[in-house]
Amino acid sequence: MSIQRLYEKIKSNYKNVSFDDIDKLMIDGGFDHRCRKSSHHVYTHPDLHGIEDSVTIPFNRPIKTPYIKRALEKFDLVNPDFGKDRY
Repeated sequence: MSIQRLYEKIKSNYKNVSFDDIDKLMIDGGFDHRCRKSSHHVYTHPDLHGIEDSVTIPFNRPIKTPYIKRALEKFDLVNPDFGKDRY
């Protein structure tokens, strides 16, 4: 699945997002993945420097909506033109 289709899929329905989908979106969006051995996965981006700019996602299933919304908020912040129509 292309990153564009994955983004649209997640954006249209925050519920039932798999960890693999949100992980792929964040990595392809330029985020670094750390803390792979714990129950929480942390994503950081080189353009975001504050502690509040990191995204933490628990590996629990299903991933709760606030975690997905925060991940998309940070994704949109560092990829401002992503998902916009270009005419």
